[in-house]
Amino acid sequence: MYGYGTLSSIAVAFIATALLVVMVDQMTRIIKAILPFPDKVESVITYIVLTGIASVVCWQGDFDLFRYLDFTWQYPWEGWLLTGTLIAGGSSLLVKQFRVVGLIPSVISGVASMFGYGGYGGGTDTETTADDGKPPI
Repeated sequence: MYGYGTLSSIAVAFIATALLVVMVDQMTRIIKAILPFPDKVESVITYIVLTGIASVVCWQGDFDLFRYLDFTWQYPWEGWLLTGTLIAGGSSLLVKQFRVVGLIPSVISGVASMFGYGGYGGGTDTETTADDGKPPI
């Protein structure tokens, strides 16, 4: 799966990431139900376990989101680990990342809308836009 960089391949990468994030959200519920950790460490341990699982999935599928964005790592496992770390954050982290990007292409913004962020002024929070109609930075 090399030859990244085109809009369609980047859209596919974001769709794949979104699908994996949904899987992680479900796994989070299962882990919290099966492994009763103390409240102080529950989220940390759950995140570490999910990062491991997501990174293994990325390794087995040779999926590195950052390659699509023209990042080059010294070792392939770095991309798998970082992609797994992003995925392990779940849908709430992914929505925050889409908000940071802000001016993403319309194909990718369709994926963002799956998580409640449909573009400027969309979403569920109370952020206001500047006079020029763009969200605040």
